[in-house]
Amino acid sequence: MIPLEKIIVLNRLPLFSALKTEDIYMISTIASEEVYEDQHILFYQGDVGDKLFIVVSGKVQILQERDGKQFHLVTVRENDFLGELALFDAETRTATARCEGHCTFLVIERNDMEQLAHEYPAIAFGFIKVLIRRMREMMKTREL
Repeated sequence: MIPLEKIIVLNRLPLFSALKTEDIYMISTIASEEVYEDQHILFYQGDVGDKLFIVVSGKVQILQERDGKQFHLVTVRENDFLGELALFDAETRTATARCEGHCTFLVIERNDMEQLAHEYPAIAFGFIKVLIRRMREMMKTREL
């Protein structure tokens, strides 16, 4: 994926909506492309998170195990993302992520994001604002 394609993909995401174009460009420099086949496990519930996955193409099933049974929580599709909290903490994953069909991702690792955030604090601040907005929206839907 060429740098311009990465910028286009990142620009589509609400996660980066509060950022300036130059900030999105900086993020594109640390985003790497990864491709996986059907049924590939991106991460397991209980793994320590260290990556954000942006779905460029394909679908990802989010599955959670409770009481020995596996439950489907949601399907993450193109132009969406998963694992965003892993960019800010080293907590364990709360679910398993499995590719459904051929999938392409832009992947941002926590260490790279931390370094970028230290150099460009506006990126971290903009990212945090969007995460807070997303959390508030989730809380409102749970109240209904």
